[in-house]
Amino acid sequence: MKKITALFLALIMVFSLASLASADEKPYIGISIFDYSNNFVGYIRNGIDYYMAENYPDLEYLMVDGENNQSTQTERIDTMINRGVNVLVVNPVDSSAGDTILQKAVDADIPIIFFNRQPSLDVLNSYDKCWYVGLDTFYQGQLEAELANEAWVTDQARWDVNGDGKLQYVLLKGTPGHSDAEDRANGFKSKIEELGTPVEQLAEEYANWATAKAQEVMETWIGKYGDQIEMVICGNDAMALGAVEALRANDMITDEKIVPVVGVNALPETAQLIKDGVMLGSILTSTYSTAIACVEMAMNAVNGVDVLTGLDYELEDGKIIRIPETVILADNVDLAIADYKTAK
Repeated sequence: MKKITALFLALIMVFSLASLASADEKPYIGISIFDYSNNFVGYIRNGIDYYMAENYPDLEYLMVDGENNQSTQTERIDTMINRGVNVLVVNPVDSSAGDTILQKAVDADIPIIFFNRQPSLDVLNSYDKCWYVGLDTFYQGQLEAELANEAWVTDQARWDVNGDGKLQYVLLKGTPGHSDAEDRANGFKSKIEELGTPVEQLAEEYANWATAKAQEVMETWIGKYGDQIEMVICGNDAMALGAVEALRANDMITDEKIVPVVGVNALPETAQLIKDGVMLGSILTSTYSTAIACVEMAMNAVNGVDVLTGLDYELEDGKIIRIPETVILADNVDLAIADYKTAK
């Protein structure tokens, strides 16, 4: 199989401050994170803090925790607007609430940048001062399929434990109704079929992007399927970590054998697992690049310049920028480690 390649953004990006210096208005950014306890968006949050401190130390911004509750997040967005923020950067608890959140920006006549969880394109198109920063989650699922297929083609005898010529796998998904959860799962399934990998899905279940829930689901599957499970496909690394814990606790990952796990996000917590071969790999989307894009787009929107000024992206559908992916394997895991160090 051809080696998977993907664009990897430089960790340090230098932007001109000329537009800010000449602006009449200093941006006061209101940033809403869906849940501070989430591993992945925690790195985006830290990246925003780091980037603002390094590049805009004199600018005030307000960041709040949605506590994984849409009503709480909506109320705190109201509070930020009442406190005078003139641009919103929002990671929605529920992407289907995008229209409600957007209307608050419309009523206040301020720009809004959504990130990480995408409202519908109809919502984005309904306001000329609205954009989205995110991932191509369907493609991420396809990359997971390529990882699984490459392992199968390279060493089928190792992974085909029962010798039936098929790769039996289980699939851990995110939150019910969440577009990222469905897109990653569907991307995986469509690509694995396209590649012609002989597979059998034993089970799929939602684990809410969470390590503890994934461990619980995996324990149930191990009790039901046992050694039939030959691979675990996960919609994010937090769930992958839970799967690994369950597999280890049931002697399905030992010094002598491994049921491999595939994830998304390439979190630092997975680096050693990837080096050790416990995880086949993961898909990195730079949290620091996401943080930079959110901040710079917010600055540009407030200052009335092209929203992509100083950024090397193109707008998809006139509204969306996609942060490019890098497939992380044992031989390039240091790329992921370096990227997350910037956002600590």
